[in-house]
Amino acid sequence: MRNPGINHAVTVMSAGLLAAAMVSVTRADGTTGPKVNASAVVGRVSTPPPAEATTTRTVGRNQVAISRNHDGTAWIEQIDIDGDGTVDEATLVWDEPDKILFASKSGTFLCKNGESGSGDMLIAINAGGNTRHRPAGSGFWVADVEEGECGAEVAGVFGCRFGADGNDTRCGLVHIDRKTDDILIVTAAK
Repeated sequence: MRNPGINHAVTVMSAGLLAAAMVSVTRADGTTGPKVNASAVVGRVSTPPPAEATTTRTVGRNQVAISRNHDGTAWIEQIDIDGDGTVDEATLVWDEPDKILFASKSGTFLCKNGESGSGDMLIAINAGGNTRHRPAGSGFWVADVEEGECGAEVAGVFGCRFGADGNDTRCGLVHIDRKTDDILIVTAAK
C-alpha cells in the first residue's frame, strides 16, 4: 500500500531540490548567457522580406524552436545576431499577423563573460502594432547552453526579455510556452 504522506514528502523534497538547483543556475551580476545583438535584428523589422522568401511555421531549432499556428515568411540573411563582430548566416522569419520578427542561428557565439559557446539561439522582436501590445523594439532572446558554458551552472535554455532600448530586463532559465510562442522566465537572474 502506498503512503500518500511519503509520496507528498518526496514530491515536495524533489521540487525543493529542483528549485535550489535552478536558483544557482545564473549569476546575479548579469554575466550568464550569450551576448546578443538585438539591435541588428531590430533594424530589419521595417525592411520587407526579400522576393526569394519562403513560408514556414517553425522558427529556430531543437530546444529553442517555436511552432507558429500560421505561416510566416522566412529567408536567410547574413547578419551579426550574436554581437561577436562576425556576420552569421541567420534565418529570419517575419510573422505578419502577430507583427514579430524572429532571427535564429546555430553555431558558436560569444558569451557575456567573454568566453565562447556553441548552440542554438533565437531572438524575437516585437514590431509596432504587435498583438501582444508590447513596445516596438522590445522582445526576448533564448539560447541552449551546456553546463559551464557562458557561466551557466546547469545545462538548459537560458534567455532574457529586453526593453525597446535593447537592455535586458529579466533573465534566467526559460521555458518556451508552445501555446503562446512566448517565453516564461522560470528562474530569474536579475
